[in-house]
Order: sequence, then C-alpha cells, then structure tokens
Amino acid sequence: MRKYKISPKKKKKFRILLDSAFAKPDSFPKLKKKANLAHAVHDLGLSAQAEDEEIYQKAVEQNRFVLTINFKDFRKFVKEDKPGTLGIDSQLTNQEIDEKVTNFISGKDPEDYKGKATKI
Repeated sequence: MRKYKISPKKKKKFRILLDSAFAKPDSFPKLKKKANLAHAVHDLGLSAQAEDEEIYQKAVEQNRFVLTINFKDFRKFVKEDKPGTLGIDSQLTNQEIDEKVTNFISGKDPEDYKGKATKI
C-alpha cells in the first residue's frame, strides 16, 4: 500500500487594493510577496479623485480588501460576505506600512476578515 504525504492546506493570500493615497505596489516589497496587491489608480485605472464608494465597489468586483488611511469613510461600505477594509494611520512611511500590514496579514486567513472593517 502506498503512503501519501498530506501537505498542509495552503493558506489563501490576501488580495488587497491600495487606496489612491498610497504609493505604487512596488513601494511595499514585503507586502507584495505576502499578498496580491493592486493599486486603485496605477493598476485599475481609477481617477486619483475617485470617490471612496467607487474604489470600494471596484474592490468588491475584484474580491479585494481595501487598504486605506480613510478608515472611517470606508468602513460604512463594508457588507457581510464582501471584502472588508483594512485601515492604517496616515503618518506612516511606506516602509512602516510595508512592515505593519505584512505583519498583520502573516498567518491569517482572508476569509476571517470578510465583511469586517479592521484597524491595523
């Protein structure tokens, strides 16, 4: 009888949409390794002045969490069973954002954060 190795279930990657206030995904190398990153303006072609609701709608269409510094405004859009939002402080450098968000999502399952607005 053959024995098969049971490999541990591969964790899903977070799919994150960077709000228009952020730098391009290349500015967050650690996060880019851990998550599937897209930028509202640079990757999805939204206007830099796009309304928050439009950005969140695009995130839902692409099944992505919105990473934003505008947490208060975005959290009101979050619906059950839809991607959530991740909020961070506005005064952080790109390097600090890269560290903080990467540390937060490491080892976590995106499914646990669906329909939630989470301040990091």
